[in-house]
Order: sequence, then C-alpha cells, then structure tokens
Amino acid sequence: METVKKIKLSDFETFLKFLDYLKEGIIVIDEDKTINYANKYVETLLNIKEPEGKHFADVIKNNYLYSIIAHEYEKDVQEEIIIDDKKFLVKVYHIDNKKFVHLTDITPFEVYKQAKKDFVSNVSHELKTPIAVLKGVIETLETEEYDEGKRKFISMAQKRINQMNTLINDLLIIARLESKEDKIIKTNINLKRFIDQIYEDLSHLTQEKNVKFYNKVNENFKIYGDEKKLSILLKNLIENAIKYNKENGKVEVKGFLDKDYTVIEVKDTGIGIPKEALPLIFERFYRVDKSRSRNVGGTGLGLSIVKHIAEAHKGKVSVESTLGKGSSFKVYLPKP
Repeated sequence: METVKKIKLSDFETFLKFLDYLKEGIIVIDEDKTINYANKYVETLLNIKEPEGKHFADVIKNNYLYSIIAHEYEKDVQEEIIIDDKKFLVKVYHIDNKKFVHLTDITPFEVYKQAKKDFVSNVSHELKTPIAVLKGVIETLETEEYDEGKRKFISMAQKRINQMNTLINDLLIIARLESKEDKIIKTNINLKRFIDQIYEDLSHLTQEKNVKFYNKVNENFKIYGDEKKLSILLKNLIENAIKYNKENGKVEVKGFLDKDYTVIEVKDTGIGIPKEALPLIFERFYRVDKSRSRNVGGTGLGLSIVKHIAEAHKGKVSVESTLGKGSSFKVYLPKP
C-alpha cells in the first residue's frame, strides 16, 4: 500500500508566499461565501486589506466580478471583465465545495490584437487605390495591344492583379467582421432561391470543371440571418466545393433543422482534406496544398471569413472530410 506524503505546514506557508509573487490574482472562497485566501495581487488590484475570513460581498466592490462570484454556475466558467480600464480574464473553478477565482490581465494581448486588426485594415485600404489604378491600366493595354506575345504577358499581369484585388477585398471583409463595424441585420431568407442565385454567379466554374450541382433544399425552407453576409459565406463554401472537386464530381447543398440550429450543409465529392489539417483550415492564410490553392486562385482567407460570419450570427461551422472522397461543411445558425 502506497504511503501518502504529508505536506508540512512550513511548505504550505512557503507556497502561499510564492502566490504573492504572481502577477495574477488568486481568490479562494468556501461554501459559506467566506474568503479563505487572496494573494497580494488581488489585494492591490481591488484595493482591499486583510480579506480572509470576511464574506466576499463585504470585500468585492467591482460589480462585474461580484456577479461572477455570486452566480452559482453548474460548471467552471470564464468571463472577461473591466477593472480600472484594464481587461481581465476571470476563471472560476469549483473544487471540494470551494470556488477558486483566477484573474489574468489580458490588456496587452487585447492591445496587440487591436493593433494587428488596425494594421490589416489600414494596409488593405492603402493598397486598394493603387491596385484599382493598375487594374484599369492593364485593361486599357489589353484592348489596345494586338501582338499575341505581348497580350500573353498582359493576361498574366491581369490575372495576378485580380488575385491581389480579391485578397484585399477578403482582408477588408475580415477586418470589418472582427471590428464589428458592420451590424448583423437579420431577415427571413428562402434558402432554395438564395442558393440558386449564388450558383448562378458560379455556374461557369461547374462548366469548366465539369461538376454537377444539386440544390436539394426544400422549396419553403427558410433561414434567419444577414442576407449579404450569408451570401459571402455560402459563395465561399460552394466555390471551394467546385474548385477542389474532381472531374465529373458533384456538389450538393441541403438545409435541415436540428435541436438548436438551422443547418446548411455543402457537400462535395472532391479531393478531401487530410485529418491533421482539419483543426487548422479555418485559420487565415492556412492552405492544405499551397501550390494547388494558388493554381485555383485561392487567397487562403475564404474559410476564415466563413467562420467569422457564422460566429457573427452566434452560430458555428464544422467540417467532416475523407481524403480522396470529399468534404462536408455544415453551417449552424440559431433558430429565430
């Protein structure tokens, strides 16, 4: 039988002293709502002295933090709150009838995230004008040039400029979604007619790839969301399903209801996605096959945009795929 090594009181006191050196807050509250422990960081942050032994309501004066501690959650929880113009991540753990509250200052990360978003947005706006000018110049040269050799090079330049223009537009879409600059304006949308309209814009791709498209949505099936943004989402999914399909393949779109969501499924018989890549495909600029993505004109932002739009609707997106057999993307939108 194994012997359990007991912790000496001096060791425990040393551990508590160590917690005082942390640049993070620790609060322990028992089942009687009494504070058993709070480290120095918490005392300084909340401007409290000797909180041990006191009811937390007599000590915690920040309304956000008070409400998180007071609420009886069924499981561990985390929330973001503001204290003295700084953003903190608050995690509450339930162990042996006690609440362990952990506060982490995430202000520097939020500043970095915002700076990154602003940089992407500003650079995209700055590039948009010169790209538009170059596009106009190239189109003019193409109409005035009759030498086949020169036209070939002009066509190559035009293709690259179009790719750059698409990339900039995608970056601006993500920047607006992340900054919540565009409001989500929800309406009831007939999904079958909606899919038909999107496919009309992409029908030339199915002809080029010799891919069959099937809209299997019921005539009266409706979704509730922002028509403009969902059009971008579905166009990305359907375009990918066509571009990364096999010769003589097929693409199917379905709509159905589950317990909590309205679900849109875009399924293809394409090349599929490796299992190890599935957790990463919604990250911006991630490409499963870099050379193939560039050949079909992908920016690496399409699925990231899909994820952002789904989340902006308080929904989600999932994927199932088998390499060499095809993929199924499902978009879950909350029921109205």
